[in-house]
Amino acid sequence: MACNMLTGIRTTFTKEFFMEFPHLERYFWTIANQPNVKKHFGELTLSEKAPSPPKKQANATKEKKVKTEKVQEAQKPKVVEKTKEPEPELKVDSQIEDEEEKPKPKPKNPLDLLPPSPMIMDDWKRLYSNTKAKDFREVAIEGFWKMYDPEGYSLWFCDYKYNDENTVPFVTMNKVSGFLQRMDFIRKHGFAKMCIFGESAPFKIKGVWLFRGKEIPQMVLDECYDVELYEWTKVDVNDPVQKERVNAYFEEPDEFDGQKLLEAKCFK
Repeated sequence: MACNMLTGIRTTFTKEFFMEFPHLERYFWTIANQPNVKKHFGELTLSEKAPSPPKKQANATKEKKVKTEKVQEAQKPKVVEKTKEPEPELKVDSQIEDEEEKPKPKPKNPLDLLPPSPMIMDDWKRLYSNTKAKDFREVAIEGFWKMYDPEGYSLWFCDYKYNDENTVPFVTMNKVSGFLQRMDFIRKHGFAKMCIFGESAPFKIKGVWLFRGKEIPQMVLDECYDVELYEWTKVDVNDPVQKERVNAYFEEPDEFDGQKLLEAKCFK
């Protein structure tokens, strides 16, 4: 390896170069200073500055290349370019052109076209989220019924049809989470409390939904297949029993209908 480095030491390598490879420099001089090696290598010193490449040869090569290119260019047969005749302009009907340029407006959400309601969904969601647990029934629940508009909104109980399949707690929870994720498109006009009940299998899935409009929105029926897995019952808000059932879902009691609450998820 020292022999391979010898030419570089004599011609190219500098002290600055070896600053990045001190171990390599130390290795070379250890070998080079051995008496048997030194008599062949001779006296060696590192240059302070690397030698500049010869300019004349580079310039001569460049001039030769330029001359060669000129000769090759002169030898190329001259091509006479034909004058292109202007292509006839295509006449486009201005009406068609305007239709292509204008983006089609997005179809409006049918729920946005319903008559205005004094109840604002976001106001209820803020009230629900910002009310402390100790004040929930007095503040949030009473506030909900004060703002609830049966002409502009509807409440629905939902009961899962196939609770006998809910034998594993985390699988049952994932089932509810997936349902809520697939309902994301209705978030602006919907609110829900979904609950899982039971201390042992089979676990029961139940909940209550608040929708804009007097019926379950058609887009929900069309776009979320989970809806078919539940029995839906419209809440009669004039029935105190059903009204209290809505309150219980919102409040998340530890026990509901004689069953322990395992998990509750809010869609807001």
